[in-house]
Amino acid sequence: MTGYYVRPDALRSQTRVYDEQHTDMEQVRDNLRAAFDRDGNTLGSDLYGAELAKKLPGIEKHIFTALDAYIKELEHTSTGLHRTADTYELADRIRLPGS
Repeated sequence: MTGYYVRPDALRSQTRVYDEQHTDMEQVRDNLRAAFDRDGNTLGSDLYGAELAKKLPGIEKHIFTALDAYIKELEHTSTGLHRTADTYELADRIRLPGS
């Protein structure tokens, strides 16, 4: 295919953005986990607190499953961009000698 050009440095720049988001989201997850661990037993002993205490483990599981999936997607996207940049750089090196 012709008619376009990919700048590997632009892909690598976006890789860094995804890496930063990945690191930030890991910190968010860890902070949220610490908050649940710290405050999980402070729901109160009234009807609402008791009901929430029953449902909280399932709620937590869904939250952290979603966060972990998002974190993995950020990592996967970063890795994919990096590999794509490598592939375009290799193609450019192969093409340059005899262009």
